[in-house]
Amino acid sequence: MKRGILVVLGLLVLALATAAVFYGMHRPMASNDWLRDQYGLNAEQAARVTRLEEDYQSRCMGMCARISDADATLDRLIRSSSSVTPDIQAAIARADAVRTECRTSMLAHFYEVAAVLPAGKRDKYLQMVLPSVLHPEGMAARVSAP
Repeated sequence: MKRGILVVLGLLVLALATAAVFYGMHRPMASNDWLRDQYGLNAEQAARVTRLEEDYQSRCMGMCARISDADATLDRLIRSSSSVTPDIQAAIARADAVRTECRTSMLAHFYEVAAVLPAGKRDKYLQMVLPSVLHPEGMAARVSAP
């Protein structure tokens, strides 16, 4: 029984850390100059990527808030219980669903940005960002602007 609670608490800590990483990675950047330089974007492509990033920022921030809310609910339920209840199970499922939606939205965004890049640079960009979707717990270490 104690082991189950410790596992759930461990998952909660991981969830909070993941939400913090998502927030840190997707906060507005001063510019996309590094992306323009790294991938050889012309002015039109750079402007389009900037618009995509700005549009994604609001969605990302909303998802981060939803993750935080789901985690807070789960935390409250876990702390007020001595066993895994149906409410706790539902709260875990809700938190997982929000994270799944976030990862799906992130992947769609990456594909949108890749579509703007010159054809020869798309694979390089996707190789850089796709690990964030596959392993979101470590994305801050892998995806960063130079």
